[in-house]
This record gives sequence, structure tokens and C-alpha cells, in this order.
Amino acid sequence: MKQFLFAVFAGCFLALPLTAQEIKILTYNILHGERADQPSVSNIPEIANLLIQLQPDAIALQEVDSMTQRSAKINGKPIDYVHKLSHETGYNGYFGKAMDYDGGGYGEGILVKKGYDYHTLNLPNPEGGEPRAMAWVKAEFKTLEEFYFGATHLCHQFEENRIAQVDSILAYADSMDKPVVWVGDLNFTPDSPEYARIPTHWKEAGSVAGNLQNTYGTEEDGGRIDYIWYDSRKFELVEYKVLKDIAYSDHYPVWAVLKLKKENQNE
Repeated sequence: MKQFLFAVFAGCFLALPLTAQEIKILTYNILHGERADQPSVSNIPEIANLLIQLQPDAIALQEVDSMTQRSAKINGKPIDYVHKLSHETGYNGYFGKAMDYDGGGYGEGILVKKGYDYHTLNLPNPEGGEPRAMAWVKAEFKTLEEFYFGATHLCHQFEENRIAQVDSILAYADSMDKPVVWVGDLNFTPDSPEYARIPTHWKEAGSVAGNLQNTYGTEEDGGRIDYIWYDSRKFELVEYKVLKDIAYSDHYPVWAVLKLKKENQNE
């Protein structure tokens, strides 16, 4: 029954007609490739199947391992999760390493249907703690217009770090010469100082949609900390969902459809 319900759920997404100037975005913290409800069981095959069925145009993954011993304990051998998902789904993939970890790397993953200029932006950590980074790609709409897509996972320990990281991301994003979408697990809630300092031309899809569902944990013990941000001078929101039927991690996938505004087409 669960597989049938998921097939129906996914089919609803696949049935939605998109214009050439629309992009489907997904961000998902994958809990280092391990099922939250079944420790030591890999969630990568299920995530690959999810991506194949939903067919987002740009995907951001957080808590991504690359060739770590932790991944070997789950999978029987060290795995580069972005490479594996890229191979199994047909997407082009990029791993942005935030830090060395357990014999390999740990950081951000990006999967896109067509992209180039992949690169990693190291983020500031004034209070110390785990290094953080942001993976970037220049991707394309079906009509070949270009946009930048950034994926990150901000500090879970210190507010000062998150503020510095948000400031770094915004300065970088505002310097780009193409429309920008940036997403990820930001580890702050909508009532936080970090959220409040983001300028008003950056819109957060959940807030615009009026959908304030938690993206992490339960309704009683969780929060809304995973976001899709877009430049409202360039894009408008078509659709937003938190995919709460997908329980492969301790976070839920967050989905949005964005449309390039007419005045920004063929820039």
C-alpha cells in the first residue's frame, strides 16, 4: 500500500505541465545516507527512486558523505553518494566538500540535468565548530536561459556563525550576473535574527506560499529549518510543498516550482 500511495503521489507531480521557463527545485537533508527509522540501513536507493519519479531540475542534498568509513558501515564499502546518485538517476552531480571526515569528505551535493561552472564557496566560522561550505552550479532552463543554484547546510552550533554565513552567501549571490536560487538546511527558524536579516528581495518559498509546515522532526518536536530562497526580481513562485510522506531521513524533502519573470527572459 505504501508503494502504491507513493506512486500516486509522485504521479501527481509528473502530471503537472511546466512551461519552458519553469524550474522544479528539491532540497533534502539525507542524514548521511542512513534511514532515521532504521539505523545502519541505507536510504540512497529510495532517494534515487524518489528523484527519478519526481524529476526535479535542480536538487540540493545536505549531510552528504564521500568515501567515508561511516558510509562503509552502512553500505559495505565507502561510497561517494553524489557519484552514486548521479549514476543511478542520470543527473550530473557535484560534491562540495565542507570538511574532511572519517577518512573521506562531508558536505553538500548538487544534482542538475544540465550545468557547468561547479564550484564550492567556503563559509566563515568566527566561533569555530564544524567547517561549512556552499556548492554552486550554473544551470539552464529548457530555453537555455541560465541561473545559479546554490546548496548549503549552515552551522548547527552558533548563531554568530550562521549570521556570518548568511551574510557571506547574500554578498556572493548578489554579485552574480544571472538569476539566483539558493537552498538548504539553514538550522534557523523563521523567528530568528538570521532569517530577519535577509533582504526583502529574497523571498522564501514556504512563507510566500503560506505553508509553515515543519521540515524537520515531528510537529511536536521539530521545526521549519529547510528553505528555498529565490530572487523575487527574477522569479515568481508557482508551487511549494513539504513532502511529509517521505520519511527516509529525519528531515523532509522540500519542493518548489519557480518561474522566470518575462522581463528576465533572454537577458
